[in-house]
Amino acid sequence: MKLKNNTNLISIISIIVLGIIVIGGVMQHEKPSFQRPNTLEQNIVWLDLNSDMLDLWIQSSDDIYGIQFEFEGIKLIDIDGGYLELQGFNTSHNDKMILAFSFEGKHIPKGEHLLCSIKIENINKNNEPKISNMVLAGKGGSALDFGYFDFNKNQTTLRSTY
Repeated sequence: MKLKNNTNLISIISIIVLGIIVIGGVMQHEKPSFQRPNTLEQNIVWLDLNSDMLDLWIQSSDDIYGIQFEFEGIKLIDIDGGYLELQGFNTSHNDKMILAFSFEGKHIPKGEHLLCSIKIENINKNNEPKISNMVLAGKGGSALDFGYFDFNKNQTTLRSTY
């Protein structure tokens, strides 16, 4: 009788532990939460600030072959991850600007993408970082019309230059 009770106890504990592992795995692999623009625009860029990391997001109805973004209120330290890195785009930056394109003619397909995560130093602690100038290029270098969505104003505050 004692052996049967131990077997039942071991089974119960195993099921509980397995349940905890499964729930923990699901929680860790959920799609990361981020703030999404409240806009109907199909070509939009936005930033998601998380401490000293800034995620650069894009939603596009066009394929994109090159990007250039200038920032205010922050100093760019390093660029890591995102679609640009995964697809092998040539990406460079200085303290204020990111430039990315592909020598192989690759493009960022239409849709929603995390372009990159940027390690930053917030030099203007009173204000959120923002994009101050942006250029997006389509096939053959054609200019694309994009808006920058500013969450502080809950509206598109900048159009791409073309």
